[in-house]
Amino acid sequence: MVKYDDGLDGAATALAHRGRRQIISRLGAGSATSSELAELLDIGLPALHKHLDLLRRASLIESSKTGRTVSHVLRPAGLDQLADWLLTRKSFWSNQFDALADHLETS
Repeated sequence: MVKYDDGLDGAATALAHRGRRQIISRLGAGSATSSELAELLDIGLPALHKHLDLLRRASLIESSKTGRTVSHVLRPAGLDQLADWLLTRKSFWSNQFDALADHLETS
């Protein structure tokens, strides 16, 4: 089996879950504590930490601890590679559909 790793699996997997997308959206507005994020998702801290671990491994967030409070911030650069991949696909398919439309109009 051929191994192919383009570095997108972590981000794509992380963003596949609605709750993790909510976390990313919330952190887009600024840092938040674990308690604030758990309240946002209406889940307990142990469940939240599983989501946060996945987001950290995908390089989408950073976390820091001060005393007993853990704060999280978005790492927008973690989304850049996925955004570039999607933009390339969108551009390709837009061109394909434009060519099809042109062909159908001249036929």
